[in-house]
Amino acid sequence: MASALKHCVKRLTEDNGCSPSEAGEAVKEIMSGGANEALTASFLTALRWDKCTPEIVAAVAKSMRDCALPCSPELKKGEVLVDVVGTGGDGFDTFNVSTAASIVVAAAGAKVLKHGNRSNASKCGSADILEAMGANLNIDGKQAAQVMAECGFCFLFAQKFHPSMRHVAKVRRALGVRTIFNILGPLTNPARPTVQVTGVFAKHLGPLYINVMKNAGMKRAVVVHSKEGLDEISPAGDTFAWILDNGKIEHKTISPKDFGLPIFSLEKVAGKEPEKNKKTFLDVVGGKEGPHADFVILNAGCALWVAGLASSLKDGALLARKTIQSGKAKEVLEKYISLSNSVVGEKANTSEKKGGEEKKSILHTIADHRASVISDLASKEPFPKMMRNAVGFPPINVLSRIKMGKMGTGKIPNLVALMAEIKRASPSKGNINIGVDVVAQALLYAKGGASVISVLTEPKWFKGDIKDLRAVKEAVMTLENPPAVLLKDFVVHEYQILQARCNGADLVLLIVTLLPLPKLKHFIDVCRCLGMEPLVEVAREEEVKTALEAGAKFIGINNRNLKTFHVDMDTTNRVAKLIPDDVQIAALSGIKTRDDVLKFKKAGASAVLVGETLMRSTDASVKIKELISGE
Repeated sequence: MASALKHCVKRLTEDNGCSPSEAGEAVKEIMSGGANEALTASFLTALRWDKCTPEIVAAVAKSMRDCALPCSPELKKGEVLVDVVGTGGDGFDTFNVSTAASIVVAAAGAKVLKHGNRSNASKCGSADILEAMGANLNIDGKQAAQVMAECGFCFLFAQKFHPSMRHVAKVRRALGVRTIFNILGPLTNPARPTVQVTGVFAKHLGPLYINVMKNAGMKRAVVVHSKEGLDEISPAGDTFAWILDNGKIEHKTISPKDFGLPIFSLEKVAGKEPEKNKKTFLDVVGGKEGPHADFVILNAGCALWVAGLASSLKDGALLARKTIQSGKAKEVLEKYISLSNSVVGEKANTSEKKGGEEKKSILHTIADHRASVISDLASKEPFPKMMRNAVGFPPINVLSRIKMGKMGTGKIPNLVALMAEIKRASPSKGNINIGVDVVAQALLYAKGGASVISVLTEPKWFKGDIKDLRAVKEAVMTLENPPAVLLKDFVVHEYQILQARCNGADLVLLIVTLLPLPKLKHFIDVCRCLGMEPLVEVAREEEVKTALEAGAKFIGINNRNLKTFHVDMDTTNRVAKLIPDDVQIAALSGIKTRDDVLKFKKAGASAVLVGETLMRSTDASVKIKELISGE
């Protein structure tokens, strides 16, 4: 079968252009995972900005939506589906205004399915802020439609709905320049909104975007780019706006004065880390007046006009303020967070049967899969055969290493010991750092002061490998004071413990919810026979009794519910109270800031495990110091 991608590259390079259908078919080939990387790079390089006509961008965006997970919400007659979204990449770091505005718009009576992702250039993206407030991002299209039907709003996490983007990630990283994929995000909402407010990072994208939306059949849309370059309607002065209304496009300049709002500098609405933005977000929807509230009202007012709920921008702003002051915005946010967790929890935990099979949580699905895989592996490579290739390093005593880690290297002890995790992906977050060099990352962690390096080795959902563990162990043992190495997997068979030790693990993770008491006791005994003290994970108060009865001396308290993926940062504080002083405690999951570390230290944790925050950090060693340094 002829390659549509190869044909398109030839047209772009030899004929100086391609048709929209050719570009669309080329992207479908890339999204399928079967495309040649060199051809993909050639396509992205050849499809320069001057060739990105509205027709070509529309065709490529359609191909991406066609390859996305489906989301088909039901709308009543006369209802419109709204999205308020920006391209990002504008170089500014402002508060999450489009996310807050979306909540306000939903609270005013519109139906909103916001499409978004994690932060790109800023400290906190739409996914980051919603997750910080407790929302579950791991929602599929059917669940999203259900949540929206009940509260008016739901978030569509781009990493969840566009899994095919992983096929182009490596090439995009290698190119290191903006390509057509950098402008497609707001145009690829799988729910296909009927009206939309979109911010763009460059002025030349305004006419392009509004014409793409017109070609897509939208009746009303607004594309904005502020004079200073913001991909939102700016509170600081003029914003260029391209307005589509009943098939006609108008270009004009708007300002806060058109909304009856004051003008103020962008410094007053600067963005911060997720936990700090969370407080601001809650203050705004809770009715606190000020620049952040006006910034939200400004953008929500425009969206309410686009949605047909206000007759003018000024009326839109008045409706937005009234909606916030009435408490409806806070109510919608709280209901959305609750529903986002309950619909996933229902899917994971109910005994409803489909096709004669009982539904299982993702945790037990992974564990069952691992049991099957490991059983096959154990028969193919029994333990005596595996021993032939065992590493020669004796196990490091993790409890001693934790104690040493707390002491730090300076005059002032560290707050806690750090367990730094290498994690390529997860079911709740999608791809995190799929192309990470595990050895380089491990050495960065070790030199930064990590006491333990956790290596996620589960291959299907977390994209790990037992070879990663071995490579990390061999690398850190070249250091003067090496950290302990933890096997992070779903251990359901003693073969995994033996395999871990043969490949250099100093400890393994044992998850209480997966292991009955007799099996947990046996696994702890196996670990100790091999010179390892396991990390025994609990997530609920009732699991502590099981862990202690099994003889656990090192307990990890997971703040993430592994059935719903919801993070409750108070879990460690509640559960730690049940653990005696002679048992070491590590806090696991959701740790992003020094304040989190201080909170868990106060609760009794001697160590914290940090994964995603470090994997996404531009400088992990600096982040480690920021998190745990006693100075």
